Amino acid sequence: MAKFEDHFLTRREVLRIGSVAMTGYHFLPLVQPRAKAGEGASPIGKARFCIFVMLEGGQSHVDSWDFKEGPWTPPDFGVQTLPGIGKWPMGLYPELAKRRDKFSLLRSMSTWESQHGRGQYYMQTGHQHNPALSPELPAVGSVVAYEYASRRKDSDSLPPFVGFNTFPQVGLVGSGFLPATYTPFHVNTSSDISSLAPRKEDLPSFQRRWELLKSFDGHSRMDPKPEKKAYRDFHNHYEGAVEIMSDPRSADIFTIREDEKARYGGNPVGDSFVLARNLVVADAGTHFIFLTHEDWDHHGSIYKRENFYKRSYELDTALSQLLDDLGAAKREDGTSVLDETLVVCVGEFGRTPGELTNIAGRDHYQYAFTGLFAGGGVVPGQILGTTNESGSEITDFGWSGNRAVYPEDLVTTVYAAMGIDWTKSIEETPSGRVYHYIEIFSPTRMLANRVIRELFA
Repeated sequence: MAKFEDHFLTRREVLRIGSVAMTGYHFLPLVQPRAKAGEGASPIGKARFCIFVMLEGGQSHVDSWDFKEGPWTPPDFGVQTLPGIGKWPMGLYPELAKRRDKFSLLRSMSTWESQHGRGQYYMQTGHQHNPALSPELPAVGSVVAYEYASRRKDSDSLPPFVGFNTFPQVGLVGSGFLPATYTPFHVNTSSDISSLAPRKEDLPSFQRRWELLKSFDGHSRMDPKPEKKAYRDFHNHYEGAVEIMSDPRSADIFTIREDEKARYGGNPVGDSFVLARNLVVADAGTHFIFLTHEDWDHHGSIYKRENFYKRSYELDTALSQLLDDLGAAKREDGTSVLDETLVVCVGEFGRTPGELTNIAGRDHYQYAFTGLFAGGGVVPGQILGTTNESGSEITDFGWSGNRAVYPEDLVTTVYAAMGIDWTKSIEETPSGRVYHYIEIFSPTRMLANRVIRELFA
């Protein structure tokens, strides 16, 4: 039987139950474990890095990693039944099929959101969107950057939080009320990135110009007054950029060789995977990477070559190469870089199962979708959760939570895998409202988040 704190309650229901149905003493167990930071938040896994791949628009789970075959299935999907994984579209994901011993699938995911912007915000922050508070809430990557600040080495020069190709809808969520030091450094791989690594002969001139700029506005940059925060934030951004451009390692990190470009797919998506790999292997200060693969929103003509086929080919190639390279790269103690890098790949929701719509597409579907997990202590080769024959309903949750896995659970697991106490809270916020790393009371219906420990069992 589920414990009381695992039930689904809204804030209103919590207040009603607390005032009418039970005494404050009996209600205390619901909130007391979260009232004190650090209580009951034991770390799992061994991740020092996280590469979070966001499939913007919502990947169709029933056409990919929770495959459901039907009259709508194109013949060239090449459906095969693979041991331990079930039906699989070999025509779309042949490379990942070869590497099914490198990752695990979670087929019991769900979300409270069915709109892109809100869904993406939810995944990036672990909090549902609240217009009144969204400007001050930090992204998960910013919280990781904040937590890892004390772990930075003297040789670290790269920003702790880097994002790639995140433009649609809400874009890349920033550091909120946290200092701009923890805001994401965004890279567009469709543009020229050579400026991130200037030639060595240009560095003296670059440094002189930087010192000249500081001599003009140095006072504003260091002014502690609240109204000067914008200057201080820009200064933090500038300082970060100068560190990157001044580090001789940047030339290698932000350079993509032609052979690697081709191996990862020869497109901006593949390029971002190469750079994410470089950042992790370099271990030069970056610990959280948010990588967006856009254009999975196929309301119509989903099976056109430029739609689901193209996106699947891009992801299959780039993700497979990333897992290979991280697994092959070794640290001095002989462990692989993949061992200490948690890789998460998920959309903001799934797509409607069964027959296609009247315009040959699939609409938003929040009730069931699939996430891929690898590295960082994740036990590979697992399939957690099961959906029914059509993929419309979760029939076996596959984990100790005994319910669907929500974004709060996903973010809790990322924090726990990276050794971060997810029960922490911060009181000094602009609104005066306590910021909880993971919200105690959800504005909808979920109350108790959990770590997905079965991924690491």
